[in-house]
Amino acid sequence: MRKHYSFQLAFCLLVIVATSCRKQPTIEDVKLCNNPNGNVCAEDQNDFFGVETDTVHLFAVLKNAPEKVKVDVTWFYKATDMEKEEILRGTFDGDESSSIHAKLYLNEPGWPTGDYSVVIQLAGEDSEPVEKKFKIE
Repeated sequence: MRKHYSFQLAFCLLVIVATSCRKQPTIEDVKLCNNPNGNVCAEDQNDFFGVETDTVHLFAVLKNAPEKVKVDVTWFYKATDMEKEEILRGTFDGDESSSIHAKLYLNEPGWPTGDYSVVIQLAGEDSEPVEKKFKIE
């Protein structure tokens, strides 16, 4: 009988350890560029020239995310001496190890110069948002 209780205790401890070791979902390898190489940015850019940029691309990799997770991507613009304003928002579908590709297209009549940022976050998850700041000159 004692062996039976020891086995149950060991099994319960194993279940507790296995469920508590679940890794937190993260957003990794977040990069911005204006000329991607296939489905990746060759390097992470944070300064863009408006005359050379028709689209700003964001690439990110999800790790340990739940299946059918929603990913929120929000783009912001901040002109000199102005408040930061939201300019575009989108939601993407992802899973435990997928890539996200979001785009900010050229504004007509052109890019306003100033500071921009993009925030990417797993929707409804207790994960830290990732913010990337960049400038368009």
